[in-house]
Amino acid sequence: MSTLRQRLPQWLPPWALVTFVVGFAALYLAPFVLGAGAYLHNLMGLTFMFVSGALAWNWVGGYVGQISFGHAAMFGVGGFVSARILLATGMPFFVGWIVGGLVAGVFALLWGHPTLRLRGPYFAIATIGVGEATRLIMTYWEPFTGGASGVSLPIQGGVDKYSLYWYGLYFMAAAVAVSYYLRKSRIGLGLLAIKSDVEAAGDVGVNATHHQDLMLFLSGTVVGIAGAFYASYFSFIEPGDMFGFQRSISFVLMTVIGGIGTILGPVLGAVIFVILQEFLIASYPELYLGLYGGLIILIILFEPLGLSGLILRIARGAGYRPRGPVAGGGVGSSAAAGPAVTSEQEEEEAPGMVEEKT
Repeated sequence: MSTLRQRLPQWLPPWALVTFVVGFAALYLAPFVLGAGAYLHNLMGLTFMFVSGALAWNWVGGYVGQISFGHAAMFGVGGFVSARILLATGMPFFVGWIVGGLVAGVFALLWGHPTLRLRGPYFAIATIGVGEATRLIMTYWEPFTGGASGVSLPIQGGVDKYSLYWYGLYFMAAAVAVSYYLRKSRIGLGLLAIKSDVEAAGDVGVNATHHQDLMLFLSGTVVGIAGAFYASYFSFIEPGDMFGFQRSISFVLMTVIGGIGTILGPVLGAVIFVILQEFLIASYPELYLGLYGGLIILIILFEPLGLSGLILRIARGAGYRPRGPVAGGGVGSSAAAGPAVTSEQEEEEAPGMVEEKT
């Protein structure tokens, strides 16, 4: 283990790498070992996509502290660009996904570079305007989006819902790895500084413009790939679904319910979102959003760190004493230090935290 530790980057401890590999292997082999039915198998693949999108939204909303209500714009752009590429060229679907994601990332920069200068509710309001403007433009751009009729995407290139399980798993694994890197590396320290005080971060040499633009580009790219995955999964997309405000709200809900600023939180939030949506949308199409709204009220009142914070609170009651970064806001958190950190824990973890920052 010591040899492995010496070969790994300073920000990547062996236990994190081992946990990641074991978890990935278990999910990869699960369909062969458990033999789940087609419905559950396909639902898991869709869940992986939503987990990836929620993690990507968290890079802006949780790590930088800029709450975006406009990520449906990138989701839709990625989906429609990928669909048009696949229909026009017949190239491998994963190439279309990547191109669609990159176009979505560039689109995010076009509107994000000026609006990221805004902070707090002003940025949130601006993203609502961007999302709605994009939805209207795309709805009336019938040659590209098909308007209200949408675009049908025939299954081609050897991809089907069954194989999308593993592509979704690869996608989620990449999103988790990037989330961990952004949280633990030197970039993560800069993001924490920006989230705490953007002016003070600039005074100590953190380029806030560069960091925020980078996070929005990465977030837009991954959410765009999620939109492309969604298009391939359902083989039909239309602007009202892809660019709708409800789509943007879903990314916010998943992250806030699970624990904003954490890595575990968006994963838990996405899983709950998919479960509620699948089991309620057929009979009560609006009820799952109402339940999510109720959960948000409860979380704001009683557990601001979401489900990951609740898990941490229960673990503390059982005698678990978390490290400083975890105590500050859940597993792998970039949230500001919350009420869970005690003075004794700060003293115990101070040497380790200083070593990590250096």
